[in-house]
Amino acid sequence: MLKKLSNTFCKGLSLKNSQSFRTTKIMDSEISKFNDSFLAGCNAEFVEGLFERWAEDPTSVGPSWNNYFKNLVRGVEPEYAFSLPPSDLTKAIHMAPDHAMKFIVSDNLKARLLVDAYRIRGHEIADLDPLQMNEELLKAGKPKGTSSPKLSHLDFGFTDADLDKEVFINDGRVDGITNNPSKSTWKLRDLIDHLKQIYCNKVGYQYMHINNKTERDWIRQRIENAEQFKPTKEQLVRTADRLCRDYCFTEFLNNKFSTSKRFGSEGCDSFISGLGALVDHAADKKIENIVIGMPHRGRLNTLYSVLKKPAVNILAEFQDINVAKFDEENWGNSGDVKYHLGTTKDKAYGDHTVRLSIMANPSHLEAVNPVVYGKLRCVQDATQDTNGDKSFGILIHGDAAFSGQGIVYESIQMHDLKDYNNGGIIHIVVNNQIGFTTYPGDSRTTLYCTAVAETVQAPIFHVNADEPELVDAVMRLALDYRQTFHKDVVIDIIGYRKFGHNELDQPAYTQPQMQKIIQSMKPVYLKYMDKLYKENVLTPEIEKERRSYYEKSLEEAYHNSRQEKTQHTQWVTKPWEELKLPTMFGKVKDTGVDVSVLKEISAKVNQLPSDINVHKQIQKVYAARREAVEQNENKIDYACAEALAFGSLLYEGYGVRISGQDVERGTFSHRHSKINDQKVDREKYCPLSQLLSPQDIAKRRLTIANSHLSEFGVLGFEYGYSLANPNNLVIWEAQFGDFANGAQIMIDNFIVSGESKWKQQSGLVLNLPHGMDGQGPEHSSARLERFLQLSDDDPTNFILKRQNRLKQQSAEINLQVCMTTTAANYFHALRRQIRRPFRKPLVLFNSKRLLRFAGATSSLKEFQQGTRFLDIYKEQYPQDINEPSKIKKVVLCSGQVYYDILERRQESKCKNTAIIRLEQLSPFPYEHLKVVLEEYKNAKIIWCQEEHENQGGWNFVRPRIRAVLDRLQEEGERKNGKVIYVGRKASCSSAAGKYQFFKKQDFQIIINQCQFNLKINRFFIQAQVRIKSFLNSFIQRVVKDIKRKIEYVKNKQQTV
Repeated sequence: MLKKLSNTFCKGLSLKNSQSFRTTKIMDSEISKFNDSFLAGCNAEFVEGLFERWAEDPTSVGPSWNNYFKNLVRGVEPEYAFSLPPSDLTKAIHMAPDHAMKFIVSDNLKARLLVDAYRIRGHEIADLDPLQMNEELLKAGKPKGTSSPKLSHLDFGFTDADLDKEVFINDGRVDGITNNPSKSTWKLRDLIDHLKQIYCNKVGYQYMHINNKTERDWIRQRIENAEQFKPTKEQLVRTADRLCRDYCFTEFLNNKFSTSKRFGSEGCDSFISGLGALVDHAADKKIENIVIGMPHRGRLNTLYSVLKKPAVNILAEFQDINVAKFDEENWGNSGDVKYHLGTTKDKAYGDHTVRLSIMANPSHLEAVNPVVYGKLRCVQDATQDTNGDKSFGILIHGDAAFSGQGIVYESIQMHDLKDYNNGGIIHIVVNNQIGFTTYPGDSRTTLYCTAVAETVQAPIFHVNADEPELVDAVMRLALDYRQTFHKDVVIDIIGYRKFGHNELDQPAYTQPQMQKIIQSMKPVYLKYMDKLYKENVLTPEIEKERRSYYEKSLEEAYHNSRQEKTQHTQWVTKPWEELKLPTMFGKVKDTGVDVSVLKEISAKVNQLPSDINVHKQIQKVYAARREAVEQNENKIDYACAEALAFGSLLYEGYGVRISGQDVERGTFSHRHSKINDQKVDREKYCPLSQLLSPQDIAKRRLTIANSHLSEFGVLGFEYGYSLANPNNLVIWEAQFGDFANGAQIMIDNFIVSGESKWKQQSGLVLNLPHGMDGQGPEHSSARLERFLQLSDDDPTNFILKRQNRLKQQSAEINLQVCMTTTAANYFHALRRQIRRPFRKPLVLFNSKRLLRFAGATSSLKEFQQGTRFLDIYKEQYPQDINEPSKIKKVVLCSGQVYYDILERRQESKCKNTAIIRLEQLSPFPYEHLKVVLEEYKNAKIIWCQEEHENQGGWNFVRPRIRAVLDRLQEEGERKNGKVIYVGRKASCSSAAGKYQFFKKQDFQIIINQCQFNLKINRFFIQAQVRIKSFLNSFIQRVVKDIKRKIEYVKNKQQTV
């Protein structure tokens, strides 16, 4: 490895060698006047390459460089290190005056540095703006202190008289024009013209920030050979056809729906053509799956022109008429606006088919990004496309959103994480040079909106939107790069927005000058056709015929759209076809497992190999799990139950994926799903993988992944993963449930409403640690109340339908919310996600305290065949209390507070109170609760929770419990339907920050409000002491105050 050699040849230039060299002064020559940025890192590749060759073989470089490097090694100052080879030129040098010496050494080097200067900053002065507002754009977007690129030959020590000089630039090390044996020398004038043509024309190539020399060479080799960008006649005709189709569609919508929003792509029309070229090129490469995520702008154009979604379907959606009765009855009538909808399309190319999927998404810009990453990864896992050769993703962005939304960074950081990468995403920025009404200078601090992509060293290609041929070419270049290096790549299509933010907006209010220019612009399609007519590629007659065809087909589709009924089937992908629609009931399979199978799973998973040096504490954990299963003891805890759930699903052929921060060990050191050798640095051992065959491992049927520190991005990824294949149990676990609100957009706009809006089922599980354990307001609450508020469970259905079976509820609900209190119920809740004929999101609020709590453990018989998830646990200790008719109070609760209430009841030996816990809150178990409460006709009904009154389940359960009690009243089973609240008072914070205050609250809730008749104990004594102390202090203050008043009155009387 060559070590860094700094400040030896010029400022900022680093060379590497196997030896260490002392730092020397900067060369006092013309080169030291060059812009520093041209001489840093990869900018000095020419000299670096020569030095590497010289280090291997001194005869491989010219005599001048050989002597120079020898002198540097000896410690000679750089300005004196050069010595010229004996030749006629040497005589000329000796004859030259002293002041000319600083120029003759470096002509070739200066030319080489000039080449690198164009490679590095040529894009900054490229002709990228169709509006020719480059100066304004640069001024608006350039951060303070940024200098304009110095690319004149004068900046490199040349004069105008040198323009006809021959310069040597072929170093044989850096690909492109600098490694072309057939053309080693250039006239300086020709060289500059060539560099301008490549780097300062209609495409700006930004790639010199990439550290990998192989990648830089590959890009140089492609772009510096101008012949490779010459389109064929066939490509020109296809580009014209794509533009024509899109132009006709746009004009048709303008005429038919002039008062409707459609968020068209006018001004960046070449984006649609380019996207089509990208898909076609992918088909040529035999790619099988493309997953696309995009905002609303240009979506309808993409569906029609690229995916070839039938116009009749689009126009039916556009008019909001004749939505199929089938959809309305089976999916509800929520729906979404037309420019949020997506589709799946199998597009045939001869005997090859490409499956194209456009993801549905809300108006929250960039929020769909991680969903695309996740769905694409699931497709690749299922097809064993490990490198991503057969499938890739496309993300389409707006310029303001790409630079402004944090989810862009959270998502792009996944590109090289082994459990999240997908072989590279192609990012396309539809750059309108405006964000609604905000100029670039007010929306970002970087020159380009694409700066975030530099953090992952993705190449960025900026292209003028008025050049459809070049847009197509850059699209093909981007895909070739992605397929070669399996990395992200960015295409920045710089255009404009013909209308305002939407077609009904007036942009002249805020961008008068810009809009004036835009209105004078000729559509790209018409401009391009003029070009093709001149080049005799097409004739006006042929084009007129083509336009007529598209216009007639759209008119016909419009007529038919009034009879068309769009069905859900356009959404369904193959793995989902086996599942039912929510109302098409199939058999709900038991979630219990044969005991012999459970023991077999435990034997494989809980028996650790002897050749791994396992931590002693972890050895005990696994030994305890194995013993609990083998001996059928009531000692199976949450972690063991989870492992059995995962293992049994893997055993049955399903996939399991759990990810989140620290999930491998578990935030609370309970899972230990991957084991580190304590002495040897080796790959982690995963016990559950012992259940898989090599083929299963290749399909990644099991993934347990520590994620990067992101909630929004990772939850979005897992949601996307869950959409691609219903046969995977996909879990996202928050480090603490409190942090889930960092992903609130994903929860609100995708997970809980995606099925209703877009007919997309998801079985994603959110595992949220939750519980008031005195750890303060950031480590206590997963905000149960917010998820319950998002549930569309309707208590009036129970009131009106007179019967509301849980099976029907489960199918119709949008969201399941559970708070399990036993290991067995947790096991069944996980397995139920896969064992049903439909998929629903599940939010599990799991207690941190119960992970190891002895009372929450289960026996093996609670997992065996015939058992299933229990949405209600009725009174578990009827032998300890009175018979139901003599019960005075029924305490309803959910979660870990049950064990606190139970403990207090046992301590007080109270016999007139029954405790019932709800394990599932959404959908609410109306019928089961009704059956349980029928036994307690004379009891008061109390809802007890550890959360504050304005939080937790209270506001959700109150009307639902009332609905059950009202039904019982109607049937004569009860006299009143009142529900009493017991819990903490309302608070803006989720928990007390001080532990002692928390314990005081806890004591008061459970003891005083539930009114258990407790024995005198130390807690009660402490409370009495505190109360007495307070009363004594209060009385003393009152007495003193009275005395002061009496004294005051006396003094006043004496004065009078």
